[in-house]
Amino acid sequence: MTILLCMACPSHAQLIAKDSTGVMAISLDEVTIKARSVIEKGDRKVILPTQNQLKISSSGVDLLSRLQLPRITVDIMSGEITTSGNGEVQLRINGVQVTYTEVSALNPEDILRIEYHDTPGVRYGNASAVIDYITKTRKTGGSIRGGAFHNLSSDRTSIDDMLSGRYNYGKSEISANIRYIQRKGDWTREYDERFIFPDKELHRQETGEPTLFNKKLLTSNLNYSLQEKGKYLFNAQFRYTLQDNPAGYEDRKSKLYASDSDIPLSIYDHTKEQNHLPALDLYYQQDMKNNQRLIFNLVGTYIKSSSTRIYQEKQEVLTETDLYSDITGKKYSLIAEGIYEKKIGQGTLTGGIRHIQSYTNNQYLGNDAMDVILKQAESYAYAEYKGKIQNWGYMANIAFNRFYYSQKNNRSEKYSLQPSFLVSYSPIDNLHFRYHINLKNNAPSIAYLNDVEQSIDNLQIRRGNPNLKSFHSTIQDFNTVLNVGIFSIDALLSYKYEKSPIMESVLYEGESFIHTYENQKSFQHLAAEVTFKIKPWKEHISLSVTPGINRYISTGNNYLHTYTLKELRINLDASYRNWLLSFMTITPPNRYVYGEQLMKGELMHTLMIGYKQPAWSVMAGVHNPFMKTYRSENENWSALNPVKSDIHSTNMSNTFVVKVNFNLNFGRQYKSTNKTIQNMDTDSGILQGTKD
Repeated sequence: MTILLCMACPSHAQLIAKDSTGVMAISLDEVTIKARSVIEKGDRKVILPTQNQLKISSSGVDLLSRLQLPRITVDIMSGEITTSGNGEVQLRINGVQVTYTEVSALNPEDILRIEYHDTPGVRYGNASAVIDYITKTRKTGGSIRGGAFHNLSSDRTSIDDMLSGRYNYGKSEISANIRYIQRKGDWTREYDERFIFPDKELHRQETGEPTLFNKKLLTSNLNYSLQEKGKYLFNAQFRYTLQDNPAGYEDRKSKLYASDSDIPLSIYDHTKEQNHLPALDLYYQQDMKNNQRLIFNLVGTYIKSSSTRIYQEKQEVLTETDLYSDITGKKYSLIAEGIYEKKIGQGTLTGGIRHIQSYTNNQYLGNDAMDVILKQAESYAYAEYKGKIQNWGYMANIAFNRFYYSQKNNRSEKYSLQPSFLVSYSPIDNLHFRYHINLKNNAPSIAYLNDVEQSIDNLQIRRGNPNLKSFHSTIQDFNTVLNVGIFSIDALLSYKYEKSPIMESVLYEGESFIHTYENQKSFQHLAAEVTFKIKPWKEHISLSVTPGINRYISTGNNYLHTYTLKELRINLDASYRNWLLSFMTITPPNRYVYGEQLMKGELMHTLMIGYKQPAWSVMAGVHNPFMKTYRSENENWSALNPVKSDIHSTNMSNTFVVKVNFNLNFGRQYKSTNKTIQNMDTDSGILQGTKD
């Protein structure tokens, strides 16, 4: 007996196989049940990984890469997961917001499904996409997992190492993980910029020299949970993050040639940063009668920051400009959230309250000395209901937001409503339509609100603006999905409109060019892309090709800039028995326009070949094999200070890498429940004076 199901994961069933039509077979005693691997649920996509995908994957991140989700890019070199359009990707496990490290520690065999929210509601904050891993209950008492990712080039360091462990006893479970990342190498930064004075024009060109960059990141957490299944869950987690950058990405050594001088200047620019972020997270969940649940979450965070910068311009042995800044900062924040959930018929009602309170004290020493105290508070009250009527699905939510900010005598308080609505329609199983509209309120970053000035060089100053106001954005998208046998098509048309967005402005004051932030007129982003996916040989080959086009329109108080980007993304995964092959490319490099800045992302070509066993795996490959020199070019179209920058490096191309993973399970059986929310704070509020 064969039944087609539209459900995420049937209970008490054993996963058997998946055929070439994209239908997954599940054995239930004498009944065979088939469910499609991608299920459209209106507000999200439910992805059921196949046995082969689970078998050939070494971690939760590796599995995500092989699923080839539309608009999601997994960069194994940088250890980042991004979405097209430069949006934030939020990672979760069983509803809990987690870090990349925790997803890396996931055993693919524990993953039941992945829920992909490409139109997340107000509960998820500013996220453009949410990846939620739903895991099954392991019956083993504990596990140890580890992984190492290293490059093999002598002139560049690229390290991404991870170790995690878990053990349970009785109603308790304790777990810990740690991840260390280091990126070290050298690149050359060059600039071509013009300064338009009221009575003259100055042209400056920088010819760069290879300059070291060195970035280190250590993340760790210790977790304890006590729970009785179906009744309650208490969880306490301590997190610690260390960001250590002995040599910043903005560092440079160069020769400066100016139109007003026949003698070049030597430039030295060096920044050193370090941030400590300990946090304590307390969580309690109470299940009640009649399909009701209460959730409480309290997070306290302390951020200790330090940053020093030395900038010098020398003409032969004579120092023309000597700038020094020393910034130390302390931030204390508290996040409290409560959520009520209840199932009503075919729908679910969710209501919640979240409050964020922070106190920041940043001391700026050196040429620009100032002591800045910032107080910020943000509150949300939201309600959401989602349901289904025959072939139609819908979701409606509304949030009430309060934003408060104070610095010295500057105070701001604003209230806003943020509604959102989604409707979906599936006339047949293989065809799905969806429309979504979301109105959001966007608060300014506390770093931008700083009433402080930082010298960039002898002509330029970076300044905060305490008069910035929150701004509204409207996001609309229309999505169509069609599945036919081994083929699938996912098409998206989206439009984003921001009214009075916060974007950079360049002003001329007192012989200096001021880089600051203002509420401009508007920003628009129109995007269209189509993902064509084919699996020609069962689950052994998966190929996705995504052409796309982006149109940007930035309208400032005194400027108008437009830009069109055409791009192509290709992902290929192949496996045969225990052998693996993967290839990914994005061309041209991802570009994004905001305000007067054109920002170009990294060129990405990656080829990997590997071998997988149940307890370990090894992969080797090459990053950017088709180019001799890595290049990243950015532009600023300011009428007063137009700039073109060029960053290039020979040791960031043709980079050979190796990746190793292992997994060991041990002990007795225990079933666990997982948190459904987790809050984090990582914003130090420091305004940097470095050159873009």
